[in-house]
Amino acid sequence: MQSNKKRVLLNICIAAGITAVIMLMIAALFDYYFDLNDDVLMKDLLSGSYIGKPAAHNIQMLYPISALISLIYRLFRKTNVYGIFLCLCQCSCMFMILHRTINIEKDTIVKFIAVIAEVLMYIGCLTGHLIYVQYTFTVAMMAGTAAFLVITGNGKKNRALVCIILWISFLVRSEMLLLMLPIAGMAWGYRFISDFGEEKKKEIRTIYIRWALVLFTGLIICKGVDVLAYSSDRWTEFRKLFDSRTELYDYQTIPDYETNRDFYESIGLDEAEVELLFNYNFGLDEEIDSKTMLQVAEYAKSIKEETPMPQRIKAAFSKYLYRLYHFSLQESFEYPQTDAPWNIIILIMYLSICISALSRKKDSFIKIAFLIALFVVRSLLWMYILVGERDPIRITHGLMFAEMALLLGIMMNNISSNSWKVHIRTGLIFVSVISAIYVPNNMTISQMEAVDRKRVNEPYLELYEYIDDKPENFYWIDVYSSVSYSEKMFANTDNSLDNFDILGGWACKSPLQTTKLETFGFEDIQSSLLSSNVYFVVKSEYSTDWLVSYYNNKGIDIELSEIDMVADTFKIIKVNEKR
Repeated sequence: MQSNKKRVLLNICIAAGITAVIMLMIAALFDYYFDLNDDVLMKDLLSGSYIGKPAAHNIQMLYPISALISLIYRLFRKTNVYGIFLCLCQCSCMFMILHRTINIEKDTIVKFIAVIAEVLMYIGCLTGHLIYVQYTFTVAMMAGTAAFLVITGNGKKNRALVCIILWISFLVRSEMLLLMLPIAGMAWGYRFISDFGEEKKKEIRTIYIRWALVLFTGLIICKGVDVLAYSSDRWTEFRKLFDSRTELYDYQTIPDYETNRDFYESIGLDEAEVELLFNYNFGLDEEIDSKTMLQVAEYAKSIKEETPMPQRIKAAFSKYLYRLYHFSLQESFEYPQTDAPWNIIILIMYLSICISALSRKKDSFIKIAFLIALFVVRSLLWMYILVGERDPIRITHGLMFAEMALLLGIMMNNISSNSWKVHIRTGLIFVSVISAIYVPNNMTISQMEAVDRKRVNEPYLELYEYIDDKPENFYWIDVYSSVSYSEKMFANTDNSLDNFDILGGWACKSPLQTTKLETFGFEDIQSSLLSSNVYFVVKSEYSTDWLVSYYNNKGIDIELSEIDMVADTFKIIKVNEKR
């Protein structure tokens, strides 16, 4: 018993040590970043930087998890809790896969081969995502880890752990978890089929049905709490605006004014107001509400020249096939996209499992049938993404990670089987080789991305320092002048109230923005811009004619005075009403 406890503790220490080495190596070579400005705004909301106190309503996350993170922020005001949370989720995923691998394999050499393969996969595939952290990909990692644990574990504790991981994933990014659920479902099906072949079939069936019921009940409760938390009239109205804004900006094209003048006039928008939709500064106009945004989104959808669905499916299928077999080194972090080495590793895993299954006549049909079903499911998910023409790497790489984790689980579950071991171990060696080949490329691309972000961020850092040095003033920033900034996670964490905001974006017109306006004594954005201590910030190459036209159309004659230039990039403009 004592020896067993020591072995368990040793396995935990080994897995934790390897995970720590990977993360410390990355920390020594790179700075951690929030990948997108979406994550930066989420951090600002949770930390209190946006309204002066941590906000439980995070808008993007479901309420229970955002409420919990905001509560922790209240306890640790100078800490980047959200950044730590995302990094901890990613570390935990790597740790759990490593720990389970070490636990289930007794042979030291085989254990070494498997662990080396996993470590090289982490470094060869995940490095960029571990440095430039994004909550969508983090959820995919958690879903993939859950799939791995489903296949390789057993007992109540394992089932409970899987449920907790999936519940947290759902709370962090519900849409991404729902996209990943078919992969997790295939893992559940694989394990059910494997266990159902044993004795006590009725008991096995009961256990798995209860497991599924508990999981989905938890998901429903999580969503129910979120719906209740956002059920007030103000939040209900904002969510309508949020959904319409998402539809218009993410899936449609804003109709131009001249061609669609009759439509815009029918809903009460003039040319200057429509321009606010184009430059994303729609927060300036109080008349652009949820009803107006919905009307524009629906109209844009109605006039959109849709490619016939058969043609879209055909084009997406061709792209899907290309991405299956196209192998190349990465040229940059995101664009132009490449799926290697992910697609190569997945292909090796499929082949290893398929060859191993064929070598074992007893249940080869079931294994092959499962692989075919899994490939069909992953193909349908990919087609859904490609037909919708929304395939950033935070989604596609996330989907491939989940698939890799599932296939790895099958390999680890059968690595000691006499009829499987040679093919599985050979497959893992090939995975190690491919991953190792891509490690230098991944590191180089990550370094190039770091250099590029540093270059892009330099003028922004000067701007935010300039703004921070003038707490008596308030600054409204043009939306498209703000989008290139990506924030370092653990540099100069302050979390004090920011004396600036952007004129649009996904938090615009939310109850949280209303609170921010009230905190600074403003009634609305339009009138606040004319206040004595309020300034407008825009990149020097961007025109401000739209701002003058907007106020003129509202019957207010204004003049713009450039009072400063920051980093030779940003104009600081005072908007004055002519007397």
